[in-house]
Amino acid sequence: MSTGARIWESEPRRAVADVCNRLYERSYLVATSGNVSVRRGEGFLITPASTRKDAVGPDSIIECRADGTPLDPEKRPSSEVAMHREVYRARPDVNAAIHAHPHYCLACSLAEISLTEMLLPELAIYIGPVPLVPYATPGTDEMCVKLAPFIEKHNAFLLKRHGVLVLGKDLQDAYNRLEHLEHIANVAYLVSSMGTIEPLTKTELRKLTSQARKLGQHISQTLLELLE
Repeated sequence: MSTGARIWESEPRRAVADVCNRLYERSYLVATSGNVSVRRGEGFLITPASTRKDAVGPDSIIECRADGTPLDPEKRPSSEVAMHREVYRARPDVNAAIHAHPHYCLACSLAEISLTEMLLPELAIYIGPVPLVPYATPGTDEMCVKLAPFIEKHNAFLLKRHGVLVLGKDLQDAYNRLEHLEHIANVAYLVSSMGTIEPLTKTELRKLTSQARKLGQHISQTLLELLE
């Protein structure tokens, strides 16, 4: 395990801040957009509302109860705290969630370019099918309602007109998946004008699923159902 990974595990507030800074540096979000959280005990830590992500530090991170209310009533968590709350309620295997607006993921959500077919090995190994969640007003309970049917079976979600939500067993896992997903979305966007692209066969997907298990990856339920 790298020194950075160990620090992320032992210092969750610093980890969330580091991820925010990385997201900003890579233009995966801009200004105050996006939000990051990690599970902590019965609740979770999350980024504050209306704060530039290049300015987020460990002291900025807000601790919330399981219902999403902050332990300190004077602090204001992200306006999309409810989305993170629902993720942790529905997925006990998930300990981190990242919502960002990377360019190609956002473009795919607008153009309705599907990321559910397994075009690349990385998608099968690290993420699984990525559904397009219908549009909902950001920061409202409507977002939770639209997301709810997809949460249990997937590890990442394109949010129509609103970027992407990626889950992980820890923050490093979620961040790695986000990088893979933006790369895959980039490729899917580029080849969308070339006509039909053949997805990987079930035989190859079964081999990739076996490899994913060896790597300790959580196999999405939808991918498993596809292989039945």
